[in-house]
Amino acid sequence: MVPNARFNELLTDIEPSATTKSNASSAHTRLREHLRSHEDFKTRWVSEFLAGSYSRDTAIRPRMTEDGQERPDVDIIVETSFTTNDRPDDVLQEVADALDDEYDVERINKRSVRVAAWNAEMDVVPVIKSWDSYLIPCREDGRWKPTNPPAHNTWSTEQNAAFGGRAKKLVKMMKWWRHENPTTSRRPKGFVLEVLVAMHGPRGETHLGEAFAKTLENIHGAYAAMASCGQKPFLADPAISGNDILAKVTVPQWKEFIEKVRVYAGLARRAQREDDMEEATWLWQKVFGSRFRRTENPAKAASASTFASALAPAGGAFVFPNVNASPTKPRGFA
Repeated sequence: MVPNARFNELLTDIEPSATTKSNASSAHTRLREHLRSHEDFKTRWVSEFLAGSYSRDTAIRPRMTEDGQERPDVDIIVETSFTTNDRPDDVLQEVADALDDEYDVERINKRSVRVAAWNAEMDVVPVIKSWDSYLIPCREDGRWKPTNPPAHNTWSTEQNAAFGGRAKKLVKMMKWWRHENPTTSRRPKGFVLEVLVAMHGPRGETHLGEAFAKTLENIHGAYAAMASCGQKPFLADPAISGNDILAKVTVPQWKEFIEKVRVYAGLARRAQREDDMEEATWLWQKVFGSRFRRTENPAKAASASTFASALAPAGGAFVFPNVNASPTKPRGFA
């Protein structure tokens, strides 16, 4: 079994760099200030806060962009003074207009406005307060729908505590596995993976490799039969009663994901059972890619050290005579 240290080293390596975190911070701080003080939008602005993986501390090293940059993906929730009488299309367009004079607005999504800066990519999500939660505009059906990012953050913290501080580590490992071995659509991702870890991860397992292998095995065991019948489960949102967080994932996408889980659960289990460290490392690198560091096989390392010691003279160094060597066999010997 590969030592737990290798998995902790992987987690350190896939953590967003200090530069990436600094870029994310400066980017979202500047954008929030822009909306807060915008000549037209400031009357709509009430407050704002972060959501998504950066706010829950489950972000990993971002993908490299075409121009060779690592730009973090940040979700910004903007509480506004809009009401449910305002059409979602109009609300999102007004947010886009307020951003357009300062940022490159890439697109208006179903529920957010996507902007790009040199140091980050950001999804700006307008919401309105509704009792102890929020409502979010949806262009798809023209309705305002419930959401509660702060409750997701609280839930994530509680799950991490229940796992002895290992839930967020497992989530990051799941995300990196998906990063290295994506399905065609890359769905499910993000918060769905966090919920799957909370539901199916082994809470008491301290070895991260074993915990990861069991998580994949448990996910496959829970959903394989359903997927083979062309069905996907209802995954309850831990913050919004009756909300299915798998709603955006199609059945074909879910089936492809479950098949990927099956394959890599097998590789992870083989790696955990393997006594040869070189073979085990090779298997884990199939799962997590080249950032997973090698573990030298102790038996082979000891054997190589013994062999080298046996060859070395007592003085610790080889000494060669300053004359040409003469053959010890008779001439003509073949």
